[in-house]
Amino acid sequence: MDSFADSKRSIAGLKSLGFTGAVITPHLYRGVFDNQAAQLRVAFDEFLAALRNDGIEFPLFLAGEYFADDHFLKLIEQGDLLFTPVADERWVLLEFPYLQESPFATACLAALVNRGYRPIIAHVERYRFVARAPEVWLEQFERYGAVLQGDIGSLAGQHGEDVKRFAVSLLDKNKIAIWGTDIHKSKQIERHIVPGLAQLGAAGRLSSILNPMLTGISS
Repeated sequence: MDSFADSKRSIAGLKSLGFTGAVITPHLYRGVFDNQAAQLRVAFDEFLAALRNDGIEFPLFLAGEYFADDHFLKLIEQGDLLFTPVADERWVLLEFPYLQESPFATACLAALVNRGYRPIIAHVERYRFVARAPEVWLEQFERYGAVLQGDIGSLAGQHGEDVKRFAVSLLDKNKIAIWGTDIHKSKQIERHIVPGLAQLGAAGRLSSILNPMLTGISS
């Protein structure tokens, strides 16, 4: 499959649903997704140029999704992270192992805060260890000023019924500040994003917190 062609289909699908821009967050996970910030910036600029060449207008911004491990701690110390600028803050998206508690979770959260970043917890509804003790973990995330992000597709059962139930519970309690698509292929839009948006309904909690930043970006 032509990944650029599928990217264009994804953009078209998002625009048809009323999205006016997006933050792209490629994985940075040593040994699994061996991306580097400098490399991703170059690839992103090339991607924007290709979109412009095809006459496609859709505001995009590059950030990253970091895996919380010892390597991420080193990247935090180096201070060259891909982040989302929100007001005068630098928001950094990080993820944990799905099945078990990360031994680096607290250290990474503390290191981000100490370096002047604000953590965003990626797809919080998908972590089994959080679902088993939500009061403990949500309080811990709040202690570090972390923003919780959820996947729209989780509300439609994309990651199973247990994840769906936890996602709906977090939605009902207004715990998730940002709902994202987590799109890897365009076919996810009809299969998971459309029904997920129906579940989100008129909650008005999709991504309005990012709108001021996105409206100032040109693709």
